[in-house]
Amino acid sequence: EPAHFRLYVEGEMVRGCEYRGFMVHRGIEKLAESVMSYNDIPVLAERICGICGCVHNVAYVQSVEEAAGLKPPPRAEYIRTIMLELERLHSHLLWVGLAGHIVGFDTLFMQSFRIREPIMRIAEKISGNRKTYALCVVGGVRWNITPEIKIELRQMLDTLESEWQGLVAPVMHDKNVQKRTRGVGVAAATLVKQAGLLGPVARAAGVDIDCRRDHPYAAYDRVEFNVITERDGDVWARIVVRAKEVFESIRIIRQCLEKMEDGPLQLEIKEELPIGRIGLSSVEAPRGESHHFVITGENNRPRRWRVRAPTYQNLQGVPAMIKDQQIADMTISLGSIDPCFSCTDRLETIDLRSGSVKVWSQKELLNLTRTKKA
Repeated sequence: EPAHFRLYVEGEMVRGCEYRGFMVHRGIEKLAESVMSYNDIPVLAERICGICGCVHNVAYVQSVEEAAGLKPPPRAEYIRTIMLELERLHSHLLWVGLAGHIVGFDTLFMQSFRIREPIMRIAEKISGNRKTYALCVVGGVRWNITPEIKIELRQMLDTLESEWQGLVAPVMHDKNVQKRTRGVGVAAATLVKQAGLLGPVARAAGVDIDCRRDHPYAAYDRVEFNVITERDGDVWARIVVRAKEVFESIRIIRQCLEKMEDGPLQLEIKEELPIGRIGLSSVEAPRGESHHFVITGENNRPRRWRVRAPTYQNLQGVPAMIKDQQIADMTISLGSIDPCFSCTDRLETIDLRSGSVKVWSQKELLNLTRTKKA
């Protein structure tokens, strides 16, 4: 989604920030309510985000299932959980790599993307796509995890765990990365609660929230995992939270593979869904809680479908996070919330002393970031 940031600066210090956010996916909601059926919409929902599309796919069908009083088969719930955690894995690895790129640590960027690639391949074997899996239908899932894929998935997890441990260990002790991220972009617990910040941003400030544990869905009530928290609330703490969550996602997938039994993938739904029912579903996306709200309607489609993605909530904290910090830290501070943007990277600054206005491109910001004086 697009967002507009106007910074008020003195020299290279940010003294204030105006933020405006926009919701491009309102057109998606209207399209669903006017021409699409209940089981067409999950494929459309995935297009809300190119990174965590499966989250929106699952959240939508769960809201419809709640409204209609449907419970999918256990095997379908385990498969949903596995795919959601595969998505979390590839999202976190992508983010850690991009964070390294922003601060000039391109070795971390390249190695993180290399380690991420087998996750994409196994997702493609399960669903036919590296992304946008078209996984869910109301009452179940489309794709099965065969015994052969189970074996490959376990092997991939073993390799991923070993390689991620080998990559993360030196990064955790890298003084240059810490110098660029400690004390930068701080969102303390007070700001988290006041602005309603979510996901790794909240957990990095010591706010112990996770929708998977607090409001379990799919098969999360049948697996064990730790909710990772840190205390400092800065960019470094967000790196640590995401790095450790990779190991928890591996743990969750292994438990699902162990506990998942044979059975049907979908419910057999013979009648139209009841009209005027309300359903709400919350799913813990890699960025935080994603909420989908549905009111069932006539003609086999919802009367109203409303989406609130976590990026909208987390962006509310950015003005406070960057105040009285250098412009060079703006890129990594904003990037640390893992915003879902529409690739329109521009930043506007207004110099409070001269009144001059400058629009920065992504390339200019990256150059400024990498030449920042310690």
